[in-house]
Amino acid sequence: MKRDNKDAKFDVVQTWLDNVAYSHSHSKSTREGYSRNFRRFCDFIGKLPEEILAEYQTLEERTFRQKYSQYLRGWIAHLCSHGYTNNSVSVMSAVIVSFFKYSDLPLGHIPSARRKVVYHNRDITKEDILNIMSVAHPRDRAFYVLMAQSGLRPYTICLLRMKHIQPDFDNGVVPCKIDIPEEIAKGQYRSHFSFIGEDALKHLRDYLKTRSNLTSESLLFTQHGSEKLLDRRTVTHRFRDAVLKLKKKGLVEYSQKAKAKPGTIRLYSLRKFFRKEAGHAGFEYVQFWMGHIVSEGQEEHYRPSDVEHHRQLYREKAMPHLRLEEATPSETDKLIEKQALEIKKLKEEMYELKGLKETLVTIENQLYKDRAILDEDRALFEEMLEKSSARALLEEKKEKAQKKKT
Repeated sequence: MKRDNKDAKFDVVQTWLDNVAYSHSHSKSTREGYSRNFRRFCDFIGKLPEEILAEYQTLEERTFRQKYSQYLRGWIAHLCSHGYTNNSVSVMSAVIVSFFKYSDLPLGHIPSARRKVVYHNRDITKEDILNIMSVAHPRDRAFYVLMAQSGLRPYTICLLRMKHIQPDFDNGVVPCKIDIPEEIAKGQYRSHFSFIGEDALKHLRDYLKTRSNLTSESLLFTQHGSEKLLDRRTVTHRFRDAVLKLKKKGLVEYSQKAKAKPGTIRLYSLRKFFRKEAGHAGFEYVQFWMGHIVSEGQEEHYRPSDVEHHRQLYREKAMPHLRLEEATPSETDKLIEKQALEIKKLKEEMYELKGLKETLVTIENQLYKDRAILDEDRALFEEMLEKSSARALLEEKKEKAQKKKT
């Protein structure tokens, strides 16, 4: 089938996507995903969007509904046969249903399956992150650690500007607040803020030293050698390349079930790391920092909005567990326990030495006493000896004197 009028094809799709964006989300990634999946469906049935609309004008509604319901059921079967999960099939088929709904086109029965979450990725560890950072360039290293300590999406980080971390960054405030205005948040749902710790600030400063003429409007991360916007897909690919390089060296455990499936470690694992480690601050606060909406009802209304309250909570409850290049609380506890055992052992040895010293002192004191007694006995003996000698001399003189008389 000829498809020369590609511009017209995307005009139709663009109109639909504009309506989706208006009523749901202005997310660029959502728009790209809808467009990509709809294009694949059109390729599968071999029709242009305009041809679908034209058929509705020429066919009876019942015939049209049955025909395209069969097409969509065939599309679902095709996806299932190629190993897509129930979740993926539901999302991809929902895109087609959305197009028909917004174009006022009828559809018959479309089967739905029970959704089942399949986790392809494992928890990334602090050691994994440090290994990945060790083979990354300054820009990527700063990007990774900022994402791990703030929980922000790659898309949002790519849109950050210097003004979004000022004045905290300029004044060396830790934790440093990152403002996320509504226009760069996912779907432009709402503005929010998050924080980063000393690790992220250190690597961010190192990276920014490689650039010049920075202003408050300068993008925080750019393409190498220019001030152009950094594509999040570039960061994703560089992260994967770093993981594969470490895998070859045997430093990171990584696997991928199929080419189209995500690996056990991917860029979004850093966001998962944040959610896990910052969880000590409380679920609702972590969701807010990550840009999630827990509930538009009571929870949102009653969550404190004071920045300093959030900062203190992040500093005391989240930041200690998000540290990458310093000991975490658990590691500190282990070190303290080890040192306590060493101190105990030293004390025991000191007590043993003290006991030995006391014994030596006792013996020494006894020796002093014995020596004093000996000295006294010696003096007495010498005195007695002197007296005995004097007495003998006196007796001798008496004898001599007696002899002279006689």
